[in-house]
Amino acid sequence: MRCAHLAWTVLLACVAAGCSSPAAAPWDGSYTALEEWGDWTDTGPLSACRVLESGAECGSGDSFDLSACKLRSLEGLERQGVYRSELRFDARGTQGVRMATRGGGFKLNTRGIPEQVQGTQAIAGVWDARMLLISSYSQDEGFFTFAGCNAVTPRSLTGCFSRCRQGVLVESGTFRAERVARFKGEHEISGGMQVVSESPVELGMPVDLQVLGDWAYVVSQDSAGQGPGGLTVFDVHEPSAPVQVARMKLTGDSDWRGATSRNGVLYVASAKSGVVLFDISRPEAPVFLRRALDKSAGVGMVSVDGDRLYAVGLDAKAGTMMFDISTPAEPKLLQHIVSGARLMDEPSSSQGPVSYEGRLYVNHRGEGLQVVDTRTEPGVRVLGRYTYPHANSRASAVGTFAGRTVAFESSLGVGARLRVLDVSEPLHIVKIGEYGLRAVVSPRAMELRGSRLYLTYHQEGLRVLDVSNPTLPREVAYFNSFRETDAGRGDTLEEGATGLQVPGDGHVYIVDTARGLIVLTEPPPP
Repeated sequence: MRCAHLAWTVLLACVAAGCSSPAAAPWDGSYTALEEWGDWTDTGPLSACRVLESGAECGSGDSFDLSACKLRSLEGLERQGVYRSELRFDARGTQGVRMATRGGGFKLNTRGIPEQVQGTQAIAGVWDARMLLISSYSQDEGFFTFAGCNAVTPRSLTGCFSRCRQGVLVESGTFRAERVARFKGEHEISGGMQVVSESPVELGMPVDLQVLGDWAYVVSQDSAGQGPGGLTVFDVHEPSAPVQVARMKLTGDSDWRGATSRNGVLYVASAKSGVVLFDISRPEAPVFLRRALDKSAGVGMVSVDGDRLYAVGLDAKAGTMMFDISTPAEPKLLQHIVSGARLMDEPSSSQGPVSYEGRLYVNHRGEGLQVVDTRTEPGVRVLGRYTYPHANSRASAVGTFAGRTVAFESSLGVGARLRVLDVSEPLHIVKIGEYGLRAVVSPRAMELRGSRLYLTYHQEGLRVLDVSNPTLPREVAYFNSFRETDAGRGDTLEEGATGLQVPGDGHVYIVDTARGLIVLTEPPPP
């Protein structure tokens, strides 16, 4: 077994048992470079079943050959909760193009009856003691069906899947699914943190926030189950009792993915119209100003560094757009930083580029992390890149440890985890550490505060790591925000803990897609 994967397995075993790691020794800057295997490795079919291409109605029970399965093992499967899955595609793919992997999911209620499949309401199936056959239908995707084959543990199984359109098989393959309830032995919260308050968000699916003094601006994206997104403003001068003071969205424009600010202007990433500007000189009553772009261009991430606004386009051709905001309410487009990255079939929202000591660290999805010198006029100069197989780079944080510049980077998708990179020499970036939990769950956003790295991790909630020795990230606290029974809880990749702010006021502010704005106390110092 590969060393990196072995270390990950040991970490999971420790988390499940509720154990804690010893304090890390001071780091002297030395390390052993870790080999890069990528987010996903194809080890072959994930189950013993197969999908029949003819002889039975596509998506029906008879279209799956389960003769090599141990269906009796399904008797011990936990028939409730949310299962996230790794889909491994057969040679057949959309328009004959071979896909490798993608995430999937389904949700069973407390009676074991399917509620959702692939984010859509379940419509049919058989779920007796030795059969798990569940389907859903959407106009875009057609009929999608999971067929269980073997239960590996009471909380995990393998099987086959198919997607059919007008009775014709479009995609098929095998899957491995795992229930994403909290690890056995884990509590709701640890490490000395406490829940201070929880406030629902009524607009769409909340995914990001900006905390500015006594005000929290929560951004929501459109959601089929939760309705149109928008902006919700909370007065948090008393963190134990936030008060909602405003809600707003624009006509035909509410699918909002992220936010940042500068000098009384809030910049919102819109999946439809690019960057939307609001005047927040009266923090409790945002006023729409304008859009930063004349033409419609979807944006998934935004960030600010001094007089520069960076907006990451949803279209790979747009790349990262750099604006001059020396006059904050009147951004001027300077140029596009384009990587040529190919977008993946996953939602596009996380963090914007991170600036550190004159360099910009841009998460360029399929091309990984890109290090850019933005001080070169009139353009920018790419200093180096770090990429890996099946990359979908979305978030990063950067700091100095033992005289070395260290970047923490994560992607989104099957097998995604946190990478620790020595970026002191951008032309020779080296992986020196990593941290990961279940391969069917992805990290989301991160903030570095001294030697503490705060990390939202979707269904794994909030994780707090001691990175004083970056080669050995050590979990010191957590908060499990994800509860399978929460109203509006779904089965998709981006469910759970998403947005994150640690403003230095003694509190941690996170956004959960079903629970809304949650305020926690920071864990005590080491």
